[in-house]
Amino acid sequence: MLKITTFTDPMMGLSYESEPFFRKLETHFAGHFEFHTVMAGLVRNVYEFVNPADLAISEAMAIERYLPHLAAIYNAEQSISGMPISMENLDLFSTDRTSSIPLNLAYKTVQQLAPEKADEFLYRLRFATIVEVRPTTKLNELARVAGQVGINEQTFLNAYHLDDVKASLTEDFQRFQQLGIRGLPAYLLEYQGKRVVVNGVLDDRQFFTLIAQLTQNNISPQKPEISQSAVKNLIEKHKLISSIEIQYAFGLANVNNIMPYLNPLLMNGEIKRIEVQDRGKLSSLNYSFFSLYEPYRIL
Repeated sequence: MLKITTFTDPMMGLSYESEPFFRKLETHFAGHFEFHTVMAGLVRNVYEFVNPADLAISEAMAIERYLPHLAAIYNAEQSISGMPISMENLDLFSTDRTSSIPLNLAYKTVQQLAPEKADEFLYRLRFATIVEVRPTTKLNELARVAGQVGINEQTFLNAYHLDDVKASLTEDFQRFQQLGIRGLPAYLLEYQGKRVVVNGVLDDRQFFTLIAQLTQNNISPQKPEISQSAVKNLIEKHKLISSIEIQYAFGLANVNNIMPYLNPLLMNGEIKRIEVQDRGKLSSLNYSFFSLYEPYRIL
């Protein structure tokens, strides 16, 4: 088995934009690889990222002026895969919310409470942060997302403060440091005693090349057959998924090619379509998500 470990942070737009590439790996190398996630704490202290001149005036001013800059970075990252990003009125940091560590700790909390829900929680936390533009550095927002994946909010809040959860996050940070990784996201690929660490975003083609080199072509991609049932099975596995992810998963040339398989499911009410607003304009198909149930209303 090929093992791929991603070092990331729940607030990372770069990892959110990489979801289509992960869906393609998942379907084209089905049964041949394991996927793992390690928290790396992207923003340990937001004041390390603000303009020093603004910080000299006041912490509040520094963060107020940093947030539009951060939103612009997020918006620019949409060009990576086309996953919808439209940041407005970003409120991710404030003078009493100065780190992304709470998001990392929330992931480790869910991982301890219900490991089978950890990936779903991470995806929905990114969705809340990037698509809904929610202030997910707030504890009540993290509990809200936990509730959306079926975890009792009070149970989540109780576990969030446990020493075991904090220790688990510390272990993630130590593993990240031990590998000497200098940028996020980063990937560790392991196969039969061989390993390679790669920094930065990798698209599907780069992943395919690395896998071929690491495994000496012992593992090769197989394009899956697309059908209505295959599409539905993918959505059952990923209860909230974008149209672009479905396109990549089946190796289609155009996102519009998925609609013949989705329309019958939509008409029968088996899945729901959620449209994301693109700076106040009705979204195109690229700005659509699909789900087997209504996970929550887009704000």
